[in-house]
Amino acid sequence: MWRLLSSDWWRLVPAPWLQIALALVAVVCGAVVGVERERREKPAGLRTLVLVCLGSAVFTMVSFVFTTTTGDSGRVAAQIVTGIGFLGAGAIIHGAGNVTGMTTAATIWVTAATGMVAGCGYAGAALGLSLLTRFVLAGIYAWEAHFIDPVRTSITHLDCDPDHGKTALRIAKILEDHHVPAQSWDLEAGPEGTARLRLVLRLTRRRRRELLAELAALPAVREIRDELEALPVPPPKIPAR
Repeated sequence: MWRLLSSDWWRLVPAPWLQIALALVAVVCGAVVGVERERREKPAGLRTLVLVCLGSAVFTMVSFVFTTTTGDSGRVAAQIVTGIGFLGAGAIIHGAGNVTGMTTAATIWVTAATGMVAGCGYAGAALGLSLLTRFVLAGIYAWEAHFIDPVRTSITHLDCDPDHGKTALRIAKILEDHHVPAQSWDLEAGPEGTARLRLVLRLTRRRRRELLAELAALPAVREIRDELEALPVPPPKIPAR
């Protein structure tokens, strides 16, 4: 067993079982990381990372075929890195004053590298990299939430214009994107035809600030209040033409 985990499978396993085994190892490695991303409902979830890892492993195995011809096997590996860069860039979202998706893009990048290691025949190293990536994503996240930016409970009230039900749909979409459970907020009728939203949040300071910034950017939101202070929402700025 130790020999299989520490040796190059290209020298141990005969074809065609070699390619099948390495493809299965790549699927397992992608799943190890993808389960954590899927649980957190990230854009690159289980299926995406499994396919990224499998695709990188297959391209790497194909590059070994070019060593017996006039082709350059190194070009295939270089194109994997380039292609994954474009895929990761698609996961980065530029919002109003913030950028999200950097961790997802980095996860895609390192998962592709793990697939390349598996395609080279080092199954043990690929499995170890996938477990290490899973630890970085889950373990460091828990450490940050506990020591650097701990989760806090806060109660926030928003007064907004119902806009014939359109505001409720926009607010629900923002809360869903930030993984705020449905039982943590309640939207009811307010005075003078307004709507009043009550939020009970258990988020880190950074995530709470990002969520409230998105809610404040809605034109229908008139005022945001919490247990400490009232924050009137200024009217949206119209760019000069």
